[in-house]
Amino acid sequence: MQSEKIASIFVGLEEAYGTYEIYKTQSNGKNTGKARIIRDPRTSETWEGHLSGKGHSVGIIPINSSNQVKWGCIDVDQYNFNHKELIDRIKDLKLPLVVCRSKSGGAHIFLFCKEWIEAKEMQDTLNTISAGLGYSGSEIFPKQIRLNLERGDIGNFLNMPYYNMERGLRYAIKEDGTAASLEEFFKLF
Repeated sequence: MQSEKIASIFVGLEEAYGTYEIYKTQSNGKNTGKARIIRDPRTSETWEGHLSGKGHSVGIIPINSSNQVKWGCIDVDQYNFNHKELIDRIKDLKLPLVVCRSKSGGAHIFLFCKEWIEAKEMQDTLNTISAGLGYSGSEIFPKQIRLNLERGDIGNFLNMPYYNMERGLRYAIKEDGTAASLEEFFKLF
């Protein structure tokens, strides 16, 4: 089932997730809306609503309660972005990255791990990669290296790809610069 597969890829903090409701798209492509945190675990219904577009979009907090991650992301907030150019650069550098179109048309550059690693290690690695790709100063997820859950800290979430997968604009980009279906995304690892 697709919802179970995407949930197994984008693991993170189990206790909460984020959602972003878009109210308006500005002329520069930037979406405006309201972000909020839902302090409940995600369910298969949550993911099914995300994929179908009939529910709220899902945002995952990549750092877990042990301060570890299995994925991280460089968030390049540029509009009218040339994803194919970025993919070509990544391919030339032989980097194990997956590029997705963000909700505003920029790029989410994902690095996935087979095992859990310390959030600090992921941040350091992504900062180095970001600079090497020419995007130093871009947002890095996870934003935190340590959560204080007892105090109520839960970290920052990243909006996930494939919201409203049939008609949505958040998808992985294939080597030829075209949109990858969800099934094609699953094969990019």
